[in-house]
Amino acid sequence: MLSDKGIIAENLCKDFAVREDETVPVLRNINLSIALGQMTGIVGPSGSGKSTLLYCLAGLEPASSGSVQVLGENIATMRRTQSAKFRRDHLGFVFQSYNLVPSMTVEDNLKLPFILRGQKFPRTAAAQTLQRLHIASLLKKNVTLLSGGEQQRVALARVLIANPQIIFADEPTGALDSESVAQVVSELKRMASQPDHAVVMVTHSAEVAAQCDRVIHLRDGQMVSGDEGQVGI
Repeated sequence: MLSDKGIIAENLCKDFAVREDETVPVLRNINLSIALGQMTGIVGPSGSGKSTLLYCLAGLEPASSGSVQVLGENIATMRRTQSAKFRRDHLGFVFQSYNLVPSMTVEDNLKLPFILRGQKFPRTAAAQTLQRLHIASLLKKNVTLLSGGEQQRVALARVLIANPQIIFADEPTGALDSESVAQVVSELKRMASQPDHAVVMVTHSAEVAAQCDRVIHLRDGQMVSGDEGQVGI
């Protein structure tokens, strides 16, 4: 574990250029800290900046101003190869687009992060994760033959098996039925409950947000609430 500081954002702003001489503010002076050992939800209306905030906190999108520290490190000041290695070794990502390799089987997709890191694939832990997500029977299938919900669970399994300190998830339950939602949320909560881990998740679901330890509310790019238990969306 690098640090027990989790994530700290100070005066975080993000603008996007719409023309050469014009920018649109998406995030405005975000100040927050996210502790390890928690599952944090980010909620708000469409266009409020939820996914942009997630990407800035994860170092995938550079801030226009302000700072973000993740596990005590400022990713923005790292060289590209350093930041890529930091994310690979300490962070995990679950995107709406799944980011699975379509030419590979489920098993090969699960093994890929370990091959890239030169590490041994943890077969026992992987088998247990697949069983809990009810996708063990899909191991030898090509991912293009899976439903959207099955692909989402495979993408989540790939991250969980790698056991990163922090998981960033963008609408991880959006393509799932109610039973699968319960399985996915249970796995994320299990990961986040470990003292040196955390989950940060964008969600439109009030039911999912209600299960988070803390909920951050955004409106027009600003935090309007960050209090535990306030889950109105």
